[in-house]
Order: sequence, then C-alpha cells, then structure tokens
Amino acid sequence: MATVTGNLKDIGGVAMANRNGIVKFTLNAGNITASGGGIRPENTQTVTPGSDGTFSTNLEPTVSMLRDAWYTVRIEWLDEEGNLIAYLDFQIRVPAGGGTLSELANLTGIGSGPGGGANPWIWWVGLTPPPARGYIWNYLDPADPDRETGPIPELTLGDIITRWW
Repeated sequence: MATVTGNLKDIGGVAMANRNGIVKFTLNAGNITASGGGIRPENTQTVTPGSDGTFSTNLEPTVSMLRDAWYTVRIEWLDEEGNLIAYLDFQIRVPAGGGTLSELANLTGIGSGPGGGANPWIWWVGLTPPPARGYIWNYLDPADPDRETGPIPELTLGDIITRWW
C-alpha cells in the first residue's frame, strides 16, 4: 500500500472549522494487481481530516495494476446539517511510494507532469466544449448537430505531431 497525504485549509492556511471536509478516493474501475493477482473493485474510500485539516490514507498503487488505473479524488465541504456546500474533483495516479495530493494531482490533463497525465486518447464529441481540459475535442457542425460523424481512426503520436504541430 502507498500512503497519500494532504490537508484541507482555507486560503489563509487555517483549518476550516466552520466547514466539515471529507476526501473521497474512488478507483476508476475494477482492476488486478500485478503481484499476487489481487482483485481490487471500483469502490470509494472516505477520509475525514483531523482538526488541523491534515489527512493520510493508504491506497493501492495504481502503477502496480494491470489495467490503466487512477483514483478520482472528490473533496467535499459540508455544512452542519451535512449538506454539500462546495466540492473539487480531480484525478491522481499513485506510485509505489505514495505522495502528497499536490504532487499527485492531475489538474491540467495531457503533459501535466507529476501525477501522470490524463488518457490522451479520450475524445469529446459535441457542440459544447469538453467538461475538462485533456480531451481531444471533435467539434460537430453547428448547422447539422445530428449528423453521423462515423468512426474516428486511431492516430499514432507521429500522426498527431504531423497534423497539429
């Protein structure tokens, strides 16, 4: 297991006593570990930070899984009645040595550096922009939004460099 740590604080660096923060880690899909053949289901592990805002949890390293794996991290801030006030979603890929959320977070998509990048082959097909950066956007013709676009051929890295750079 790998230890992942972080802290929830306000923009002044103070623990947020007036908001109840929780951190949820969800594996993207069921998977199998490379050593020992352990099965890991898609499920969520919830962590409640301490009064100082810090937290620590143990997660299965994604680098030891046979299929492409990442955790979706959802940080929620709740009011006193347990109602959602605000949230933040992002992905992390966990190395064998673990790390902090700031080291592992993938907030920008392709080529984001530490923490791995988003899958560079995810396509967003539609008239509206993708829900996040890191998608390849296949913009439909606004004059005919229902037109069948047909299959999109798989491109190699060389194709991408040749066509877009």
